[in-house]
Amino acid sequence: MVRIWQYLMFFLLCLVIALVLNLPVQHLLQQVRLPENLRVAGIDGTLLRGQAAQVALDRFPLDNVQYRFLPGCLARLKVCYRIAYDRGELRAGFDLVNGDTEISETRIDYPISDLMAYVPNPLIRPVGQLELSVDELSLVQGKPAAMAGRLLWRNLGIDDEGIKIDIGDLQLDFTGDPGGYEFTVSDIDATLDVEGDGIIRAGGEYELDIRIGSEIGIDPQVKQVLGVVAKTVGFNQYRVQQSGRLPPNLAQQLF
Repeated sequence: MVRIWQYLMFFLLCLVIALVLNLPVQHLLQQVRLPENLRVAGIDGTLLRGQAAQVALDRFPLDNVQYRFLPGCLARLKVCYRIAYDRGELRAGFDLVNGDTEISETRIDYPISDLMAYVPNPLIRPVGQLELSVDELSLVQGKPAAMAGRLLWRNLGIDDEGIKIDIGDLQLDFTGDPGGYEFTVSDIDATLDVEGDGIIRAGGEYELDIRIGSEIGIDPQVKQVLGVVAKTVGFNQYRVQQSGRLPPNLAQQLF
């Protein structure tokens, strides 16, 4: 009789799990309080797989989102999903023990023109495509605790009031923790030699130091732009040194 009850309880447990996993995700979201800066539209599916027309974090939308449950993480007491969208993909893991979130294998593509819409009164209007790759991102209570990755700026250039410049590709490697972020900048087969570094501290203060130059000459239009944003330190040699404080809303998202 005891063995029968054991089988019955096991069957009921499996049935409950199956029912929960196959519940429409819309019903489940009604029971969850999402962060105020996170908006989900047109979602359809279950906990195992589904899609959403758009998921927006603050002012940055991800369109045509598809998600898929990864059962292999359950052995490590984590719930993991592979998420794909129009401009990239990522892998997200949620720790069932401490509630932390880990994001890895992330790629996001974004035209720089879309981001410049949020920059008030820019001195110049750059063009190109941003490719963000995150190797590691740990979130504790919704705040970044550890981060490492790189940002590629493909086809960096300027197209503003008749000035058309194509410089090439730049790469920014970054690491971060609750104390701040450090990054280095370098060129990738670009028409200019670029190298530099910077730091963003937990209070929002930042320092930036970038050296720009060329041994084979610089296009006059490029020189004109460099004269606006950089300081001349030698023949065909420029330097951008800047320090200040990030806008409060941006600093709050980073720390």
